[in-house]
Amino acid sequence: MNNPIRTKILPLAIASLLVASAPAMAQVTSSAISGRVLDNAGQPVAGATVQIVHEPSGTTKITTTDADGRYSAQGMRVGGPFDVTASKAGLTQGEQDQVYLQLGQESTVNLTMSAEQAKNVQDLSGVTVSASALMQTFTPDNKGLSTNLSEKQLQATPQADRSISDIARLDPRITVTDQGSGAISANGQNTRYNNISVDGVSQGDPFGLNANGLPYQGSPISPDTIAEYNISTANFDTTSNSVGASINAVTKSGTNDFHGSVYYAYRNASHLVGDAGYLDRDDPNYHYKGYGIDATKGVTLGGPIVKDKLFFFVSAEKQKTTGVGSSSNVAYDPSLGDGPSTGNAVSPGDIERIRNIAIGYGLDPGDVAGGTTDLTDDRYLVKLDWNISNNHRASFTYQRTKESYPKVNGNGNSSVGLSSYWYTTNSLTENSVIHLFDDWSDNFSTEVKIGFQQFSQLAGGAKDQPAIQVHTDSFNSPSVNLGEDQFRHYNEINTKRWTAFVAGTYYAGDHTIKGGLAFEQDQIYNLFGRTEFGSYTFNSIDDFAAGAGNYDSYELYQPAGDRGIGDIAAKWTYRQYTPFLQDTWQVTDNLSVMYGVRVDIPYSDHKPPYNADAAAAFGYPNNYAVGSSNRVVEPRLSFNYNFEGDRMMQLRGGVGLFQTTPPTVWMTNPYQNNGLTLVDYKYGYGSHCDAKPDFSPDAHNQIIDDSPGCAVAGPVDTISKDFRLPSVWKAALALDRELPWWGMIASAEYQHIQVRNAILYKAINLGTPSGYLPDGREQYWVTPGATKGPNNGANPAFSTASTQLTNTHKGKADSFTLSLRKPFSENFFGNASFTFSHSTEVNSGGSSQAFSSYQYMPRINPNGNENEISAYNIPRSLKLSLTWQHKFFGDYNTQISALYLGHDGLPYSWVYSGDANGDGISYYDLAYIPQVNDALVGAYVDSKGKPASAQLVQQFQDYITNNEYLNAHRGDVAGRNASHLPWSNELDMSFVQELPGFFKGHKGELRLDVYNFLNLVNKDWGSVPYIQYQTRNLAGYNGVVDGKYVYKLPTDKNGNYQATPIGVYESGQNPTRVVSRWSAMLTLRYTF
Repeated sequence: MNNPIRTKILPLAIASLLVASAPAMAQVTSSAISGRVLDNAGQPVAGATVQIVHEPSGTTKITTTDADGRYSAQGMRVGGPFDVTASKAGLTQGEQDQVYLQLGQESTVNLTMSAEQAKNVQDLSGVTVSASALMQTFTPDNKGLSTNLSEKQLQATPQADRSISDIARLDPRITVTDQGSGAISANGQNTRYNNISVDGVSQGDPFGLNANGLPYQGSPISPDTIAEYNISTANFDTTSNSVGASINAVTKSGTNDFHGSVYYAYRNASHLVGDAGYLDRDDPNYHYKGYGIDATKGVTLGGPIVKDKLFFFVSAEKQKTTGVGSSSNVAYDPSLGDGPSTGNAVSPGDIERIRNIAIGYGLDPGDVAGGTTDLTDDRYLVKLDWNISNNHRASFTYQRTKESYPKVNGNGNSSVGLSSYWYTTNSLTENSVIHLFDDWSDNFSTEVKIGFQQFSQLAGGAKDQPAIQVHTDSFNSPSVNLGEDQFRHYNEINTKRWTAFVAGTYYAGDHTIKGGLAFEQDQIYNLFGRTEFGSYTFNSIDDFAAGAGNYDSYELYQPAGDRGIGDIAAKWTYRQYTPFLQDTWQVTDNLSVMYGVRVDIPYSDHKPPYNADAAAAFGYPNNYAVGSSNRVVEPRLSFNYNFEGDRMMQLRGGVGLFQTTPPTVWMTNPYQNNGLTLVDYKYGYGSHCDAKPDFSPDAHNQIIDDSPGCAVAGPVDTISKDFRLPSVWKAALALDRELPWWGMIASAEYQHIQVRNAILYKAINLGTPSGYLPDGREQYWVTPGATKGPNNGANPAFSTASTQLTNTHKGKADSFTLSLRKPFSENFFGNASFTFSHSTEVNSGGSSQAFSSYQYMPRINPNGNENEISAYNIPRSLKLSLTWQHKFFGDYNTQISALYLGHDGLPYSWVYSGDANGDGISYYDLAYIPQVNDALVGAYVDSKGKPASAQLVQQFQDYITNNEYLNAHRGDVAGRNASHLPWSNELDMSFVQELPGFFKGHKGELRLDVYNFLNLVNKDWGSVPYIQYQTRNLAGYNGVVDGKYVYKLPTDKNGNYQATPIGVYESGQNPTRVVSRWSAMLTLRYTF
């Protein structure tokens, strides 16, 4: 039953609230407030003085209402509480206290200057509190798709990893696609396409090496410093720009009272990580061994330097994870003992034999377990806030983060990496940013931001050694990796980024006009000296023992001519200029429209070195670089319409073009890989010469043979003349409705993404097709149907790993979300959402190296432009969160929070092992799925290359029959990403109890965060299915005989057919991010 007073009065108040115009805040580092001042007849009060006071700090803004009674204030602190008063001679003062402002949102607060009206509203205190919560959703500023999380909500969220992904996953359109690394995808887009910033400074990977989009495995900033998050997948303000998600946070600030915290977070693998219910108890990996102890200790402190004027906030945090090791290996099977390896797994006996041979060569191979290195993170923050005057405010933030990260490397579906193959990455980031917020008059305000970021990273193994891969008994058998990873022989990055942002906002009645300029400059130095110590592949343990020239392949990169290692580094500067202009027009009391445009203008300070031979070979100059001709014009249009009624309802949406600056490593590749500075020596498989110099275990004395065809120019990476940075059209439409229970809000939200320009990597020196495979696909073997040999028609003077970065206009994504929200209250709050999504792409852009971004993607034919299911596609996801709190004694809160995440698994492709089409790329050719007695498959052999038994062939056919996708596509080539991993369930919990402190106003806190609570309840629950590289081996390609395929069937240790099994995701690159076991973090915190 509706409250009759609410029915009469609240619609009048809310209708006036919705009149205010509210542009989104630039750079999303502050908040805003606006509204109208009315008299008791509902008429506007012009010339009223509005004073807005941030109570904790005394920060004050004073403005005056215009002829329509409107006022607005930009650049406000986030949070609160604020006290808002309006005064004018002859009228009673209007006041609203306990106002809280959200990051990146403009809150609407209207005041009525009438004692009688004020009394009526005060009598409805319960209603006005509800209306205040509703205003966070029902506001003219709410035009796109976003999620705001206040400090209280952050404190209530289970955060077992203390990471950004713990927070980003709360948005219904965002999925943590890789729990082990924290990589997040918005609407099925590339995980590198998100824009993550704190206090207006990017926290993303400044060079683009990491798939999680961050420069570290741990969090780049302490979660104890964050005041609020704003997460958006469609923000139509012209100051916002991202193909993926925009994730913005603002740090805490000092106030007039000293406040702070001391905390210690602890977990260990022995007692706070569960056992593997998916393994036998006698399995050596049953107990988790990925790390020893993970401990984080920190302190925060804020307060006044000059009361009401100058404030400080500082934070220091140190995290150390001891005994980092490899908890389990996908291809390592201890049950095989001293026996031989199988078609998919390596035995301990074979590993020991390989280790002994390596030691005999004087190498240091390491072992399987490792566990002797530590992962450390140091995070520091200093923030100053200065109230220069009532209408002028400044803030300064300095952030320093340092990480030393040991990477467990070389493990895969069919490979095991010994600890010598691991490496350590040392990274350091320093950020400085100053903000100026100025109100020059009641109608004009400005925001200025100047920032500087310096990032350095050095990666390498403990000892200089050649990279060595040893297969157990044939090229198609599983392998062991040892030595130093070839991509870390020399690996150093240094970047310096300057940013500037100037925006002015002018209020002209029903119009709010904003314009300005953004500038970014990235100075880049990248030394990527890959394979400088040599890289060898041996097809069997016996070949490795024989040494000499018994390898399958040997490759060595060396600086060309008289160049030294420093001469191969890429050095260049990227700049981007972005002018923008927009108008927010309050068309009627119910309709707000925002329209504008931004232009992103790229610039490179110089071109890559010109290679005349490459230009002649490939038909275009190799030294194109992005410039002003590659600019992108991005129009935007959005709206919010409020429906009148006793329950609030609004329709919102928009359309616009958005661009993402891709990882700068993609644009840096041509500056280093230009075919001039490097010589690529190749011997054995893939070589154009017959020489095979002896294997050398000495990293600095590799043997070279200069016979014709052995040495080619290094890869030539190029950019198309017409290349445009990735951009998409985004369209959104949403309906929100207030429900009659508990202030709940129901929403239906739809988002469409249409690619305008996506990246497309082409391999420009694969050669020419020599014929067709039995199923009609092109093949590039010199001898059609071969299993080894060079590419047909490839230019022998250049590497076949040469590329061109260009664009495709294919790809799209659609998502539809139904959600239900219970806003924050004293006792409980929660959310529920279900999202349907589908996304497609041509090139996933899953790697930092140009050729890797080309080769690590299954395709029908080389250089195809097929639009297929995205590698990040999650068709369905369900999210449920609930927090309950109660004060059982005194002012000490007891809180229990639960977060459930359920979603479909990632897609994967069925492929061949080996190289079926002769393009030099193995394990990424889509498999042909045979019929029973298929005319295109002439023979089957077992994993040893011997004729397969009838029983083994029948097992293979039975497997296809029992697999829904394979059976439905017999006689077809498997589709890229056409299969999906099963649904996974995750339930995270947090338990918090506040305790009395030593002094008045102090509190202690005991907190327990439990990740994968379902697995704690039952060891058989909570497992996450996993396929590395998102591919499964259906069969091995063993050549073509008489126009028919020869299939090599993989087997298990008993000789039975075994496709690549769906595994269980154990842990990620950061071993503390346990995935398929429960893990707990205990936190002690003292606040004052």
